[in-house]
Amino acid sequence: MKRFFTLFFICQIFFLIPFSVSATMIKLTINYNRGEEKGEQYRVDIRDGYWNFPVLNVPNGKEKEQYSVVIEGYKPSVEAKKEKLELSGAEFSRRKVLFPKNAVLTIENKEKFPRKVKIAREGGEPVSIEIQPGSSADHLFSESGDYTLTDESFPWNTSSVKVLETTYIWRLKEGTNNKDIPDIAPGSYSLKIYYGTNTIYTEDFMVVQSAAQSFIYKIDKGRVANLNSLSTSMD
Repeated sequence: MKRFFTLFFICQIFFLIPFSVSATMIKLTINYNRGEEKGEQYRVDIRDGYWNFPVLNVPNGKEKEQYSVVIEGYKPSVEAKKEKLELSGAEFSRRKVLFPKNAVLTIENKEKFPRKVKIAREGGEPVSIEIQPGSSADHLFSESGDYTLTDESFPWNTSSVKVLETTYIWRLKEGTNNKDIPDIAPGSYSLKIYYGTNTIYTEDFMVVQSAAQSFIYKIDKGRVANLNSLSTSMD
């Protein structure tokens, strides 16, 4: 009888554990004010028909790349993400794409003639994809790593794809971004904010069982401000 009650007690503990873990939550708030595009200066020539005048050009305009939030160590079972990359003239619509593992990239040919795109991963064999006029082709990134997409018609036209091992990437939009993650298990994690494929902010944090934790940030003119990195309220 004593063994029966001991076994019964242990089973009750195992049944209760998932309910305790499911009560854990983190809340993300990121206020994003769009700023000017980051870029390096480069020289251009102004021609007046006879003379060439070299000048230093400073990139202007708005940010072209996307901000993304990545939580390393958190791997929810989600549907594969899909992104679209347009190929028009001698230019890709995006220069840098950040992907989770097993994401699908749709490359759309906007021209009236076939195009070929080479996809090369560091240390791997390149893959060539032919895209018919006005149609598109999909490519699955099943392995993490850094990839380069090259337009074979215009070899200087390239786009970079970074595929992360994590399965969780949250894209940010201009304004206030709110996200609740209710199913994250207790443990150690790393929150990273990317601009394009570059990490611009990293913070390690702990998730406490049966607690709600809030993270508040602000992105303004390409800089990340930690407004309230960690506040914990016990349920």
